[in-house]
Amino acid sequence: MKSNIALTPVKSHQLAAYGYDEASQTLAITFNNKNGTSLPYHYPCTPEVFAEMQAAESKGKFFNSRILKNPDMPATKMVPDAA
Repeated sequence: MKSNIALTPVKSHQLAAYGYDEASQTLAITFNNKNGTSLPYHYPCTPEVFAEMQAAESKGKFFNSRILKNPDMPATKMVPDAA
């Protein structure tokens, strides 16, 4: 399944970019890793939590404290569509 959510680059040691689809209430995040940037991960996310993330000074700290281990926001790793 391919991610169709537009991503905005972010200055962070952990996150590479993030975006939000309000219709499906889905947060998409790519991460910095040793090979460059990860494939997107999708998280169920309310508009309120996304607004808090946008306002956070540190997106990585916000992600770690509010999303990463939140059982109500399980990650779905997106994979490239087969050619």
